[in-house]
Amino acid sequence: MKIYLLGRGHRLEQIRNALGMSRPNAVVVESDPAAIQFGPPDRELLPDDLVIVAEFEEIPLRAILDNLARQKPAARVMIFTSVPSRPLLKEYPDFLFRDEGLIYRNELRELQRRAAGQQKVASIRAVVRGKPLLTVIWGNPDPDAIASAYALHELVQGDAASSTISYMGEFTRPENSAMVNILKIPMVKFSPDLVRADTIVATVDAQPSFFNLDGRLRFDVVIDHHPLSDLGPTRFSDVRPTYGSTSTIFTEYYQACGTPMHKKVSTALFYGLKVDTGNLTRNVSDADVAAFRYLRVRTDENMVRTIELSQLPLETLDYFATAIANKKIGREVAFAYLGTIANPDMCVHVADFFIKLTGISWVIVACRSRDRVIAVLRSDGFRKHAGHLAEALFLDYGSAGGHRTMARAELELSRLVSELREPTDVAIEEWLLKRLATRLRSLAAFTGA
Repeated sequence: MKIYLLGRGHRLEQIRNALGMSRPNAVVVESDPAAIQFGPPDRELLPDDLVIVAEFEEIPLRAILDNLARQKPAARVMIFTSVPSRPLLKEYPDFLFRDEGLIYRNELRELQRRAAGQQKVASIRAVVRGKPLLTVIWGNPDPDAIASAYALHELVQGDAASSTISYMGEFTRPENSAMVNILKIPMVKFSPDLVRADTIVATVDAQPSFFNLDGRLRFDVVIDHHPLSDLGPTRFSDVRPTYGSTSTIFTEYYQACGTPMHKKVSTALFYGLKVDTGNLTRNVSDADVAAFRYLRVRTDENMVRTIELSQLPLETLDYFATAIANKKIGREVAFAYLGTIANPDMCVHVADFFIKLTGISWVIVACRSRDRVIAVLRSDGFRKHAGHLAEALFLDYGSAGGHRTMARAELELSRLVSELREPTDVAIEEWLLKRLATRLRSLAAFTGA
């Protein structure tokens, strides 16, 4: 491949240097570029060659383009200019135009993003400086929350007087326990004793409204990617609903501030991003793709593989059998109630399996666990939003929400009792079906209505 650079000024050398090609393969033509002739034997253009025109005044630019158009070169021709390209596109349809302003704009946006990231990291460090930091994970710890808490823990080393990661739920999924053990992430069960008068309390991959603690725990720092809710009075908050994971936000923090990222941190963030976006197949933004690319080469792939191989305990087979036996499918909607179980995350495994079935675009898998009813929702995302459906149907009974393709609701059984004919699994299943059928009509056939 050979490249010819036509035009005038210092940009030609800059473009050649940016291409990283040797001088024989990247030829600069500044002497009368409007008169250059291509052809054998010295300047024969082949289909895989490239002609780049860098000219920023209209009259000499047109002279060069007219000359090239008459020759009808076999090679590709790209024009790098600040001259308005819309009229030129019509006159020279075979040439590829790139507006200098767009290139600068993209670069300036990246600089602006990095500057904003530096400011955010500086703000976080200022909030925690000299004080103990407690990061609280809402509910059962998942990979994105674990990774984000760990990244924050490492990011404030040297600023916070101490840093503790705590969780309120339980480790109900073996791969999450494996993640913590393999990466040696320091975590403790939450206790009110961890909060002192001067403690800075943070939450990641969650918002204060998720906790439903009636204000008993104030949050100073909130970093999340879920739809924005009432954050209350915080000292620092960064909520980005368009991002597929909170791990992406922390990846950008590290990139912006230049803090070296330990391989265990990058591995945790990579796995958190990978799980929350379903390997970049759901709720994905350009930022997630960029973070994935950045983290992938910094990740210990053997650790990730070991974590992933720890996903399913043998007992999962029993719950799959129950779900398949009790499934109710109405056109594109699949519903299954697993009864009273100790580990509600089994609903997640079943829901992720059912949504892969041909013709299914909605999945709801539910169970009763202790004093709660848990419903896990999945959708194909096409003109559907699982999070909105969960909120509309279940928010009055507890917590509910999520993304376009995946959501979760945790209902307090005490709020349902008055609407159940009796406090049994059969009655709970009937109530769920009737509630779901108000929005998903194809389930009405199973309600007896």
